[in-house]
Amino acid sequence: MPRRNGKQPLTLIVVPHSERAPISFRFPNWLLPLISALGVAVLASLGFLTVRSYHLGEELERLQQEKQIQLAREREMRDTILAQQDDVRGLSQQVENFRDEWDGVRALSADIQALIGLPTPTSTPIATPAGHSNLLLSSSMRTARLVVPDTDARGGEIRHRVAERDMLMAVEKSKDLVQMQVTLPRTLRALVGLRDEVLARLERIEPEKRGNAADLEKQLRLLAAAPHLWPTECQRISSGFGYRTLQGKLEFHKGIDVLVWYGTNIHATKDGVVKMAGWRQGYGWIVELEHDMGFSTKYGHNSQLLVSKGDEVKAGDVIALSGNSGRSTGPHLHYEIRLNDTPVDPLKYLDMRETLGTEKE
Repeated sequence: MPRRNGKQPLTLIVVPHSERAPISFRFPNWLLPLISALGVAVLASLGFLTVRSYHLGEELERLQQEKQIQLAREREMRDTILAQQDDVRGLSQQVENFRDEWDGVRALSADIQALIGLPTPTSTPIATPAGHSNLLLSSSMRTARLVVPDTDARGGEIRHRVAERDMLMAVEKSKDLVQMQVTLPRTLRALVGLRDEVLARLERIEPEKRGNAADLEKQLRLLAAAPHLWPTECQRISSGFGYRTLQGKLEFHKGIDVLVWYGTNIHATKDGVVKMAGWRQGYGWIVELEHDMGFSTKYGHNSQLLVSKGDEVKAGDVIALSGNSGRSTGPHLHYEIRLNDTPVDPLKYLDMRETLGTEKE
C-alpha cells in the first residue's frame, strides 16, 4: 500500500566525487520543523543577548560616570570640610585671643578700681539672646549638613565625625562671641565711667605729685583710702579750710565748719578706731578717729559723745550729737581730716561722694 505524501520521510543522498557508492541519510518528517524552531530560538537568543550586552555596557558606562562624579563631589566636599576646619580653627584662635585681651582689659579695670577705691562689681552670667544664638546655630547646622557626605564608608564616617566636632566647636565659639557682643556695650560704659573717675581723681592731685608712676599710684591710693563721706546730712559750709579772720585775728582754720543745729547726728566718715573722746580746749566735746594709711578725722563742738576711746566704728555710724561747746560762736560741727597728723582740706575728698557712689546717711 503506498504512503501518503505528507508522511514520507526525508532522504538526504550524499554523492562523493570518488567512485564510491552514494550515501543516503533518512530523517523523519518531523525533524525539519524541529531544527527550524531550534534555529529560530538560537537566533532570537543571540539577538536578545546582543541587545542585553549593549544595554549593560551603557549601564556600566553610566555607573562609571556617576562614580567619577561622586568621587569628584566627595573630593570637593572633603576640600570644603578641610577649608571649614581651618576656618573653625582660625575662628577659635581669634575668639581665644579676643577673650584673653578681654580678660586682660577686665583685670586692668579691676586693678584700677581697686587702686582708686571703687568696689569691683561682681560678674553675673549674661543670657545669650535667643534670636542671635538660634540664627548662628541654624546657620552652622545647615552648613554642616551641606558639606558632610552621607556615606557608610569608613573614611566618610571619620570625616563626618570630624566635621560634626568642628561644627559644634564653631557653634560654641559663636555663642561666646554673641555673649561678648552682649556684654561689650555695658563694659564699654563701665570703662568710660572708670576713665571719668580716674580723671576726676587726677584733678585732685597736685601736678608736682604726678611726676612718675610711683608717686601717682601713691596719690591715687591715698585718695582711695581717705575719708570721703559727709559727717552730716547737711552739706552747707559756713567756714572753709585755710586762713581766715576770726574775731579780728588772722588764723589758719584746720578744717571746715558745717552748719547744723543742736542734737544733729554726727557720722563717722570712714571705718576707724576711736583715738580720743572727751573735752579739748577750743574743740569742746570732740571725737577723734584713726583710719588706714595715716588718715585721722576730728569732730568738734559736740553736745554729746556716743563712743569711747578704743571703740571700733564703721563708716556711717553715729558717734556724737552736734552742739556749741568749746570755742564756738554758734551750733555747728568742726570737721578735720589729717594725713600723718597734718591737716588737709576735707573738700578734696568730701566732694567725691557722688562719684564714689557711697550710701547716704
